[in-house]
Amino acid sequence: MNHAVSRKLSMGLVAAAVGLWLAGAAPSQASTVTPIPAGHQSGLTYEWGVTMGANDSATYTGSVGAKSWAEPGNPVGAKGWTHTSDWTVLDLTGTGGPTLVTLTLDRGATGSLFPAFSIFSGVEDVNADTTNHTWNNTGNISWATNLTFTDHLANAGGAIGTGNGTGLASVSDNWVLAPGLYTLNFGGNPAVSLGQTGTHAFTATLTTAPVPVPAAVYLFGSGLIGLVGLARRKFSA
Repeated sequence: MNHAVSRKLSMGLVAAAVGLWLAGAAPSQASTVTPIPAGHQSGLTYEWGVTMGANDSATYTGSVGAKSWAEPGNPVGAKGWTHTSDWTVLDLTGTGGPTLVTLTLDRGATGSLFPAFSIFSGVEDVNADTTNHTWNNTGNISWATNLTFTDHLANAGGAIGTGNGTGLASVSDNWVLAPGLYTLNFGGNPAVSLGQTGTHAFTATLTTAPVPVPAAVYLFGSGLIGLVGLARRKFSA
């Protein structure tokens, strides 16, 4: 075979392999955001249902109370207000494996919110919030027995909302999550202004990215190196 043709063919295979790898890393934008999701109103009254694949992004806006995530006057273990915070059921059942999930919660145009959030594994569709008006923002919720606490980000004010400090207008965190259902709570931590009241807007942005399996990465790297070596040998022959 002509050396130039061999070189073009081999380099074409390398380019194709790289293209497939990069295509897998590009956001697919296939997520869905559903207000008041059907089937999730009998326990916690979820305001949002978000379904995401392994490489997606989703952005949506809402509003919460000023001290919805942490009310200074409430006892520890019941700091959050159920009805003035915002609940999302996050569906990751279609991700196919461990997924890096990043959540960014921004202050909206209305109000001076210090955004804060909690994440739980599971979904609460059994135990109703109609008679449970407070919840635990930093651990398992005593009445929501189908949820398991995963993590939280308090922002200014601390986990119980009584600390002083300048809050951030935007907060972010990430986790590696297995396929399944998760519950997110968005709200406000009052920080300095403990007397703060009113409705405050927020914007939530969720992104997912696949977590590479070490063996798959090794095989891909080995194959790519082999293709490069083949191209070099044919070019120098």
